[in-house]
Amino acid sequence: MDDGAVRRSSQVCRILGNPLAYRIVRILGAGRRRPVELARELEVSASAVVNQLKNLKLAGLVRFSSSGVRRAGRKVEYWLADRTLARDLRTLERTLGRVER
Repeated sequence: MDDGAVRRSSQVCRILGNPLAYRIVRILGAGRRRPVELARELEVSASAVVNQLKNLKLAGLVRFSSSGVRRAGRKVEYWLADRTLARDLRTLERTLGRVER
């Protein structure tokens, strides 16, 4: 594994080490969501969700689209850049569950 891949993998692990970011990724594995929907579902502030989405976007883990005009209330939706990430996290959770026993 080259140094660039190691750095990128380490960055992703640091981001997913944040429980809120991790939970956002798990939810986005089920489909697109707006930040306000994520905040409601996770019972946290919208600004906390937006901050984590920014980190996830910078790491290339999520994508987004926006529609509408700013004055009319722009709608931004986020989704996983690669759906296999959600599957990989479920596999990790199952593996760790077996280790804890």
